[in-house]
Amino acid sequence: MKIVGIIPARYASSRFEGKALADILGKPMVQHVYERATRAKTLDAVIVATDDQRIYDAVAGFGGEVAMTPECPTGTDRVAAVAETLDCDVVANIQGDEPLLEPAMLDGMIQPFLDEPDVQVSTLKQRVDSEADYRDANVVKVVTDRDGFALYFSRASIPGNLSNAWTPTNPIYRHVGLYAYRRARLLEFTKWERTPYESSEGLEQLRFLEHGIRIRVVETEHPLIGVDVPADLERVLKVLASRQP
Repeated sequence: MKIVGIIPARYASSRFEGKALADILGKPMVQHVYERATRAKTLDAVIVATDDQRIYDAVAGFGGEVAMTPECPTGTDRVAAVAETLDCDVVANIQGDEPLLEPAMLDGMIQPFLDEPDVQVSTLKQRVDSEADYRDANVVKVVTDRDGFALYFSRASIPGNLSNAWTPTNPIYRHVGLYAYRRARLLEFTKWERTPYESSEGLEQLRFLEHGIRIRVVETEHPLIGVDVPADLERVLKVLASRQP
């Protein structure tokens, strides 16, 4: 089984233009993500996918593998554009704005494909430990069945109760936005029209569920700090500084 990780990276961003090239301890952010991803034991290759020459040149400059794509509506479409040119079995979609990515997260997400031959899509979840995150619509929640497959993803506070009370003993999980797919299933996904719940929630993974494709969800304990705005860089720098010898 050949497994390839693809990092979609674009320059344009309404909240943080050029963030893929933002400097973090002397390296562009995309390099941090790339180097961490290449440490995953289950990946045979890692490729950055971009439509911007500046990002292309930066990745080539540090010796990374990079592919130029046309303009794409989403990161998943960009991943699929590169996957379509590859001979591989499984594709991991690795967010380019996660400079604290732990390689073990990718290995955990990919392991079901090695153990369970029927798995088509996998992703990650992490325990929610604060009421603020539980009620935050920007923190996507996921509920799973007893076999670890997603029942639903939502921006709402799920699982809920009649009194709408915060009950930390409930199995409350946030969705961690990394994915792995069978290559053929990913290419099929990008050809489907947006689905009703996907449009309502603004969560593209619901397109799989609405088409009857099960998503295997693996729990991880590793936290992530996605860089959405410049202020997020300060949080990342503090974590990296704490890890310095």
